Amino acid sequence: MLVFSLLAGIFSSFLICFTIYFEKDKKRSRSLLIWGVLFLAASFGAAEYALWSEGYNLFEMVLGFNFPLVAFFTMFFSFLVWLFESRGERKIWIVFLIALIAMSIIAVNCMNCI
Repeated sequence: MLVFSLLAGIFSSFLICFTIYFEKDKKRSRSLLIWGVLFLAASFGAAEYALWSEGYNLFEMVLGFNFPLVAFFTMFFSFLVWLFESRGERKIWIVFLIALIAMSIIAVNCMNCI
């Protein structure tokens, strides 16, 4: 399962970098960026599931105020917010934030529900 997480993370990185450096069409760039964020969510989800199946709870590690993990997730989400704000797409990152909060609440309270 960690291999799938790694592949989704690589695809996410390629899509996000492609939208930053190479894509000039605003509409296509927005859709590729959304797909990049969705692949990133799939990567984190697959990593969380792989760790959970091995007996580790990623949410306890992050929410237990493990500073490096909290800093990593905070900085990465801040980068995505900055990226969407620089393109004038505030609604999209707010929707992703609401989905992230909802999935985190579900995952913390019911690990089998995911």
